[in-house]
Amino acid sequence: MRDPDAEEHDLEHMQAAAAGVLRRLIGAEDPDYEDLVQSTLAQVLASLDRHRFRGECPPAGWAAVIARNVAVDAIRARSRERALFAREPGGGDDEALPAPLEARRGPEHLTSVQERIDRIRDAVAAVGPKKADVVIMHDVHGDDLTVVARKLRISVSAAQSRLVRGRRAILAVSQLTPPPRPPRRRTVAPGDS
Repeated sequence: MRDPDAEEHDLEHMQAAAAGVLRRLIGAEDPDYEDLVQSTLAQVLASLDRHRFRGECPPAGWAAVIARNVAVDAIRARSRERALFAREPGGGDDEALPAPLEARRGPEHLTSVQERIDRIRDAVAAVGPKKADVVIMHDVHGDDLTVVARKLRISVSAAQSRLVRGRRAILAVSQLTPPPRPPRRRTVAPGDS
């Protein structure tokens, strides 16, 4: 049986390591900083409880890796939230914010939104359930890739692959992005062949 003082000492080191990583990546002044530290510690303890930590590195290093993942997930979630307030397509530099709410409630806007929703729904249906499930779980529900992989009983790398391919396919089918540019042709000067 392990000494409780040693466990408390390890926990303090893990908390310090997690806090240090989050301080560097998120910033201690961030309003979510303390919550992210607690979330990291909860994940560390859960991984220890599930015997995922094999002792191949110091416990503080393990906590630092988990803290980095928590920070990256938080940053990604924030970027998805910011995308809701992104500049309107085709707008100039003076249009840093979307149109006022009143203008976005008009019938033209609602029709445009409904058309976009229909295109996305059709695109999700067209990419197949394996990719669609991962995209919906990760991008819509906000599940971490490790959670998605566990729920679908696949590896994290398989979940990542399905996410990337699913996003790409959905964007291509729904035509939400401009088509890729053709490759640039290389001109050959006379005598260079």
